[in-house]
Amino acid sequence: MRIAAAGGGTGGHLLPALAIIEEFQKRHDVEVLYFAVRGKIDETVLPRDHPSFNLHFTTVRGLQRPLLHPKNLKKLIQYRKEIKKIRKKLASFKPDFVISTGGYAGGLLSLAAKNRFPLFIHEQNARPGIANIAASKYARKIFTSFEESTRFFPKNVQDRIVVTGNPIRDLLFNKREVDVPDGIVLVLGGSLGSEQINSIMEKVYEIDRKNIYFHSTGNQMWARKLSRFENVFAFQFIDFMPVLWRKAKFVVARAGATTVAEMIHYKVEGILFPWTGSAESHQLANALEAEKTGLALVVKDGNISPRDILEEINRCRYSLRFPQENAAKKIYELIMGEIG
Repeated sequence: MRIAAAGGGTGGHLLPALAIIEEFQKRHDVEVLYFAVRGKIDETVLPRDHPSFNLHFTTVRGLQRPLLHPKNLKKLIQYRKEIKKIRKKLASFKPDFVISTGGYAGGLLSLAAKNRFPLFIHEQNARPGIANIAASKYARKIFTSFEESTRFFPKNVQDRIVVTGNPIRDLLFNKREVDVPDGIVLVLGGSLGSEQINSIMEKVYEIDRKNIYFHSTGNQMWARKLSRFENVFAFQFIDFMPVLWRKAKFVVARAGATTVAEMIHYKVEGILFPWTGSAESHQLANALEAEKTGLALVVKDGNISPRDILEEINRCRYSLRFPQENAAKKIYELIMGEIG
């Protein structure tokens, strides 16, 4: 089976795409052509986790906000050239289907594949990005993580939308031998890190020497700085998340799509600090969806003290939980139902 895929720039786009592809790899001999973003997380994760993938890197970047920004005219010209390159790659590769998880790379792939190959898209955020909304009219199926997302898509595609949840990578393809105790606290600033979370959690660590923390800082300076605390394991980027989610009693995090999906999937309580600068304010929308489940305390303005955070952490007790069914399995079945 041949799969062409895109979705990158951040872990929120890349990891769900990998979760879907990996579900196919469990059942089929799969060849993958992946359209990735140069200089982003794609460049690290894809060669490391899937060296067999055929990679095509794009250097174009997303549109400026507001969309009528004058610099976007030049970018649209770049997009047109890139779409032609992608179209040639697809014609040579002849995929059985194309899967996009959004972002500008996903949008370019969707436009290149339209009316040529079976196209499927997945939207991770409660408020969809413009790439997926634009591509939705060409898609066989539109998979969404939240019911809330559906109202943002055009009326003429509503019958093709399926609320599946956000696909999660599992231990089969994402594992490391690590000794992790039960009841840890996860601190996640997203793939790019969060200065706000790093700073406030440093103050928490100064008053708490009992809880064990695994902290993804987003940069090496903060990883070194926070490693001075004996009960803090600080990393620039954590690549063994399934192990940690299974052992976590609590999470302090941004509200990116993957973080919220994993929080809900593994049923871990926590505090979410949605990033106010995210496109279309999707992090706030994601956080509010997590809040509806009863798992999340949403801090919209950053107005919470380190002692209040510690009080919330200490309130929670670790217990063995059974994760929800992985959305990747449902997406696999729906795609196979379409392409036979």
